Amino acid sequence: MVHRRQASLDPRFGARTPDSVRRLKRRPPGRPRWCALGLLSLGLSLSLGAQAQEFSSSGFASLVLGRTSGSCVASGLAPVHSSNCTRYIADWAHAGVYGDEVTASPESRAGLQATLKFNPQWSATTQLTTRAVKDQALNLEWLYLAYQIAPEWTLQLGRKRLPLYYYSDFQDVGFAYNTIRPSPDVYGWDVVNYNGASLSYSTELGAWSLRTEALIGAENSKKNPYARLYNEAPKDVAWGDIGGVSFEFSKDWFSGRLSYVRSTVKQVDRDSGVVEIESNGPKQDFLGLALNADIDHWIVRSEFGQAKRQSLNYKAKYYLLTLGYRMGSFTLTGGSSAYLETSYDLAAYAPVKLRSQLLALRYEVHKGGALKLQFDRVRDSTSTPGAGNAQLLSASYDVVF
Repeated sequence: MVHRRQASLDPRFGARTPDSVRRLKRRPPGRPRWCALGLLSLGLSLSLGAQAQEFSSSGFASLVLGRTSGSCVASGLAPVHSSNCTRYIADWAHAGVYGDEVTASPESRAGLQATLKFNPQWSATTQLTTRAVKDQALNLEWLYLAYQIAPEWTLQLGRKRLPLYYYSDFQDVGFAYNTIRPSPDVYGWDVVNYNGASLSYSTELGAWSLRTEALIGAENSKKNPYARLYNEAPKDVAWGDIGGVSFEFSKDWFSGRLSYVRSTVKQVDRDSGVVEIESNGPKQDFLGLALNADIDHWIVRSEFGQAKRQSLNYKAKYYLLTLGYRMGSFTLTGGSSAYLETSYDLAAYAPVKLRSQLLALRYEVHKGGALKLQFDRVRDSTSTPGAGNAQLLSASYDVVF
C-alpha cells in the first residue's frame, strides 16, 4: 500500500463463530509458488481425507453487483479507474472499484477451505479463493500447519490473515456479516496476509471467554493491487519484521477485540527496481479496538483504529459504527464510518479525509444463503480528492456451504 491516496511515488489502505459462520481464510495475489503449494496441499488433503482421523471442508461465495452515481468529480486514481464519472473504492486491498456502470467485478468472489487433522495434535489448513477483479483468478489465502501444544495453547506455522481487524479472518465470507462489506474507510491496507508463526492461548475466566494471540512474520506482495489504484506501473510492496498481538474477550451478549501490529514497509517499482518507499526509521504501527453487542433483536458493531506511518508522512484515525435490528428473516442496518489522516508535513503530503454512511437490508433466503441490498454515500474532503464523492447502490447474494 501505502496510503489511501497516492501520489506518483506514494500509494495508502480456524475457528470462532461470529454471526453464525466459522472463520474462513485468505491472501493477496502475485505469488504463483504459493498457489501451486496450495493446490498440492488441497489435493493431498482430499486424497488422504478418508484415511485421516478427521477431514473437513467448507466453502463460500458472494455475487455482488453495484454502480455509482452522483455529480461528476475529478479523480486522482490511475487512468483505468478515473474514466468513470463517479467512483467508489469498495475493496482497497484487491483494487475493487465501482464506476457509473453496473458491474460484478469489484467484489464477487468464491473460496474453498480444507482442513486435514493428522492426529489430536497436528492438522493442516488451506484456503483458495477466486475473484472477478482483474488478475486475481486464483489466490492462496491460507496454508498453515497447526500444533495443539496443550488444550489451551496452539502453534500455527505458515500463511495466514494479518489480524488487523475484528473481521480480518472471515472478511471474504460475506454471509458472516449483515452489510455487503465491512466499511472500506476502516478495512483497507495494501497487505492483508503474512507468512510466519503465531501462538495462541484460549481460556475461560468465570463467565468470560478469553483468547490471546502473538505473531511474527513478513509479506512480499508482487504487483500489489492496492498500489495499482494510483499507479499504472506495477509495484511490489513488502512488510518486513511484522510483529503483533491480539486479545479477544466475550461474555453473554458482549464481545470485543484489542490488537496491535507493527512492521517495516517498502515499495519498489517493479520495472525499474527503484526503491520508492522504505521505512529505515520508525516502523509503521496499527492499533485497533472492536466493541460489539447482540441484545435481543439489536446488533451493535463498532471498530476504532489508529495508524502511524511516519516514513510515509502521515498518521490516521478511523472508525466504523453500525446498528442493526432483526425482524424475522430481515435485518435492517444503518451505519457511519470515517478515515481521517494528519500529515507530518503538509507541503509534502495532503492528508486524506473520508466520511461515509450506509443503509443495508439483509434477507435470509435459506439456511446458509442471504440476499442484501445496500446504499452507501462517501464524502471525500481531501484537498486533492482520490476517488472523490460518490453514492453506491449494490446488491449481493452470499452463501456458505
